[in-house]
Amino acid sequence: MSVPFSIQFLPVENLSALAADENVLAAIRFASIASMEDTDKPLFSVGLPNLALSNIAEVWYSDTPVSTATTDGIQLAWNDDILFGHLLFDEAQHENTALATQYAYELILKTSQEHSYPHLLRIWNYLDSINKDEQGLLHYQDFCLGRQQILDNEGHWDYVPPASTAIGTSCGGLQIYFLAAKKPGVELKNPRQSSDFLYPRLYGPVRPTFSRALVKKWKDTTHLYISSTSSIVGYEKQHIGQVQLQVDEVLNNIETLIKHAVEKKNSPINSLTDLSYLKVYLCDLFMLSVTEELLIRRYGRQLPPVLFLRGDVCETGMLIEIEAAYISEE
Repeated sequence: MSVPFSIQFLPVENLSALAADENVLAAIRFASIASMEDTDKPLFSVGLPNLALSNIAEVWYSDTPVSTATTDGIQLAWNDDILFGHLLFDEAQHENTALATQYAYELILKTSQEHSYPHLLRIWNYLDSINKDEQGLLHYQDFCLGRQQILDNEGHWDYVPPASTAIGTSCGGLQIYFLAAKKPGVELKNPRQSSDFLYPRLYGPVRPTFSRALVKKWKDTTHLYISSTSSIVGYEKQHIGQVQLQVDEVLNNIETLIKHAVEKKNSPINSLTDLSYLKVYLCDLFMLSVTEELLIRRYGRQLPPVLFLRGDVCETGMLIEIEAAYISEE
């Protein structure tokens, strides 16, 4: 069976050693600072400390040799099916976060279109001080404002938004990486949560633009990309400041998405334990043992690989988010 890519979590001492492997699309380490290797291939560190295993890298493998390039500061690697890109820059080069985000997304959309991979499937956004107040707007709200402006400018009225993550760091810079394809995925809604376009204006001047999850059918397999998910029912925050209850609510949301994917999109998986990985974002180290215990209590030892990362959630009082994916390797 041919698959466009797979992901493994491996102990890697030196990311640059992967540059010569022609089947590596990208490799990501999680650390206290954000950085990128001096290579066209996307080999980089995200500024989120790994709370459990510091030397583990997330390595994306292509089933065929990849091509690489750096275009407008974006590290790129691609095969016949997908394009992977990574961008890291100093927001201070721009007047404000909205303009910095417009600049980044304009580059991403232009680059993916020029390389003939116009459909974003999955995107990760890491912002410094995500809940900082900037002249009456939170940093995240200013980010959403800039993102929506470039989507409006580019005329993406029928745009299928990618599954998305937006998490706060404390190391400076705006860091974005993404997965794009030649054909779009299919948006998957969560019956327990409001769609992004239904969020009331009290959450900011523009609504966030993302899919709760995306189903992507490849020739020989089906993938499920689940956005970073928090303790929200409808559009309202649940269990503010209570980590144990928030963990349960997040897991309920993910399980509902998986069930909905089976019912509506004929997804090949039936439970959270079938996923390829979980990535857990925690606001503080003290939450690690509690979260691990809750996961094991609920699912036993059948959990997929789990990364625990120290990052800030883009909602005041929210302590945890979890993203996930099903990525078949067969």
